Amino acid sequence: MDAHYNNNFVPVVSDELEQLILQEIARRSRANATSEVLDLPCGDGRQAIAMARLGARVLAADQISRETAVRGRALAASVHDLVDFTAAELGDGQLPAGPFDLVFCHHGIHRLPYPEARKVVRGLLKSLRIGGKLFISAYGLHSALGEGYEHGDRPVETRHAPLAPALARCYNIPEPVCLYTERNLVTLLFEAGGSVLRTFTTTHGTVKGVAVRL
Repeated sequence: MDAHYNNNFVPVVSDELEQLILQEIARRSRANATSEVLDLPCGDGRQAIAMARLGARVLAADQISRETAVRGRALAASVHDLVDFTAAELGDGQLPAGPFDLVFCHHGIHRLPYPEARKVVRGLLKSLRIGGKLFISAYGLHSALGEGYEHGDRPVETRHAPLAPALARCYNIPEPVCLYTERNLVTLLFEAGGSVLRTFTTTHGTVKGVAVRL
């Protein structure tokens, strides 16, 4: 779903974390500051386009197979001069170096074991300029995905298992995941060296947060 715009020219989207980073970009734009943003994983590029429409320069990063779709979407939206693409995946040890003002990491870290996720988040924070912000989310332990989850009673450090078979098929998530509580996300951001500005759990049980690099 593409974003539409309110009277302040801020895209109106249904996802709270998407709204937060778009509001941050709009605020910086009003102060005549251009935001350099990393969007990883960027998926089909929809959010990267929404950010570029507000004037951000966006590096969209994901599997190489996504490049054609992302560049095509940027061209169709007339923001191809503001959106670039690079092949990168969370956990492959090849994070873009930056420096960035903002990093958007939506629906990605739960695919990694917690110790690996901590290293990745530390790397994402290091890619930010001092004072830069990381916007991050993970699938929640207390969501529908947690029903029948084999590692539901384990501490987050050792929690990495497939979803219940029916849910894995329904959501097309065949690989093991680490489901998070909101407290787990706070701990992750803290252990990775970030200063947590806020965290919250959506009505669907997804956990989300914003941290700043000090």
